[in-house]
Amino acid sequence: MAEREEKPIRVVDRRMFTPEGELRADFKAEEEPEPREAAPAPAPAPPEPGPPPEPAAPQEREEPDAEPREPAGDFASLVRSLATTAYAALGLLPDPGGARRRDPAAARQMIDWLAMLEQKTRGNVSFEESDFLSKILYDLRLAFVEATRPPAK
Repeated sequence: MAEREEKPIRVVDRRMFTPEGELRADFKAEEEPEPREAAPAPAPAPPEPGPPPEPAAPQEREEPDAEPREPAGDFASLVRSLATTAYAALGLLPDPGGARRRDPAAARQMIDWLAMLEQKTRGNVSFEESDFLSKILYDLRLAFVEATRPPAK
């Protein structure tokens, strides 16, 4: 049998601070922090009845943002839509005709889609969106178990 060559183990100290609590001189950040944008300004209040306001001087006008912003509610709207479909399939919400129909297979599919969405978006959504999705999934799973449980004897 051929003997294996023993490669020396190399240990690299990547800590940011020295034992005294000072920043290491040779420290390099692995990822540069992204600059944070200021929170968007609230929408202006609707104008009150009366004389029209005077137009602003050209120097006072704000320039529109170079990049259009994505609406914050898109992810929550998608989750809400899938959850509503699941609740309707469990018979907990009436359909548009007013009837309550149960379709456990469709409810299970919606729950599976939401679980997949949670898995695929992990780390790419805000805490609030992630928390909202996990709470919806928890409630739907409990409702599914209750709706598909055989009647007690």
